[in-house]
Amino acid sequence: MHNSHRRLLLQAIAASWMLSVSKIGFATSVHIVAIRVWPASTYTRITLESNLPLKYRQFTLSKPDRIVVDIEDVHLNEVLREMTRQVQATDPHLKQVRVGQFNKKPCG
Repeated sequence: MHNSHRRLLLQAIAASWMLSVSKIGFATSVHIVAIRVWPASTYTRITLESNLPLKYRQFTLSKPDRIVVDIEDVHLNEVLREMTRQVQATDPHLKQVRVGQFNKKPCG
């Protein structure tokens, strides 16, 4: 009887692990886990660390001039919200950083 309880426990652990790494498991959603900002004399580097590879596109817009980095399937979390505080007022290359969450639902 002791062996059957152990086997059920191991099966439950294995099933939980499989869900966490499968496409239907929670762990497969993309999460930004850390952000680092390094201002230098000729550029500012912003590094995003995530649990999975990021799919993104970048482009520029004008009026005002800005660089946009659009990251697919990432939900706004506390790590991303804190990024705005990491940009220093003395940064020679970045005036401001803004993060937002695209909402697919129409307004109204």
